[in-house]
Amino acid sequence: MKTLIIIIFLATIGTVSFAQDTAYISRDKTTALFFKSSVKIIGKTPPDFEVRQVENGLITLKAINPDFKSVKLNIQDQNTNQVYHIPVEYSYGRAGRRIDVAGSRSIITVIRSPVNNYAAIGSQLASGKRSDVVDRKKTGGVKVWVNKLSLANNKVFFRLDVRNRSNLPYDVDFIRFYIRDLKTVARMATHEQEIVPIYSNLNKRTTILKSKEIAKVFGFHRFSLSEDQALNIELYERNGNRHLYLQIKQKDLDNLETINPAPPAAAVILAAN
Repeated sequence: MKTLIIIIFLATIGTVSFAQDTAYISRDKTTALFFKSSVKIIGKTPPDFEVRQVENGLITLKAINPDFKSVKLNIQDQNTNQVYHIPVEYSYGRAGRRIDVAGSRSIITVIRSPVNNYAAIGSQLASGKRSDVVDRKKTGGVKVWVNKLSLANNKVFFRLDVRNRSNLPYDVDFIRFYIRDLKTVARMATHEQEIVPIYSNLNKRTTILKSKEIAKVFGFHRFSLSEDQALNIELYERNGNRHLYLQIKQKDLDNLETINPAPPAAAVILAAN
């Protein structure tokens, strides 16, 4: 009996267990766990979220299914044999953070991904007078301009200005974006590639009153155009026929202005257990 107790005692020497602060995850945001040394995941990982060991000391978490109970992820330090028990819960508002795991205390930092900078880019481009106009169209007292083509975070942004000088309010129904060949042959099927903005500061219901003007910004994953192609922009009026059609061509993308808005400061939270 004494021998068995000694064996169990020796087996547990060097293995220390620490409870950690909760790691919140969601389907749209990635939570990152940083460790000072190489670690490995112990046991099975639940099927409701994705666990990736990006580097020896970096593990990322992302939810697949929001309906799962709180679970604990067990991670062991390869050098010290310390085991970290990290509770994982679903929360959209608190997901997307960097957690530096160290001993009995975690340091949680909000992760600032490029998507969090889109609003700053949009605000920068929407301010000031329009410049570098690449296309403009007018109909029924409504005029629209495409300008300020820019590159930021490897994404393409541009500003769309709309001015109404008619007595009738202009209600924006929707805006369509697609890439199509400039020249099409009769009776030949044309290929259109619809592209969807990854950022827009245009409200769902936007009305432009008489003598008013708006400046809205749209961002897209980086795209390219051949000499025979154009990005078509179609602005449709709700309950009206004053539709406007504009184009961005290859030459307009040749000299994109690169902008680098200052990233927001990271918020740091100390969580002691």
